[in-house]
Amino acid sequence: MFPLAVSAVLVIVWAALAVTLPVAVYRDLTTDVSCTSGNPVVAVWIESSSGGSGFARAGQPGSAAAARYLFRQNFAARYQIRVGCGGSVEQWGITAKSTYSEEPYRRIVCDDVHLDGLLTGNCRDGERR
Repeated sequence: MFPLAVSAVLVIVWAALAVTLPVAVYRDLTTDVSCTSGNPVVAVWIESSSGGSGFARAGQPGSAAAARYLFRQNFAARYQIRVGCGGSVEQWGITAKSTYSEEPYRRIVCDDVHLDGLLTGNCRDGERR
């Protein structure tokens, strides 16, 4: 009788855990980004508030002078875009940051010129699809 009771308890605990575990909801993000100075975008980092942050990969050319970057977010949540304007992939010339958003597509312009003594520029959202 004892092994049967233990088995029943284990099944109940397993079922409770299965119901409460988070489910991965993948979301593909697309970002068209440019730097106001004309410096190239050397890399894009996606800072995800739900975890799973990482570098975006370069995609097909974006609109006009913008570079397109793609990222698969593990859990749909707010995210910030951090952009390297100029320099190299290993050593960004200027880092610029966007505000947090939940939009799957963003077109951002990063100000890497008017820094007022700061080492970090700001990115602003442009047109929406």
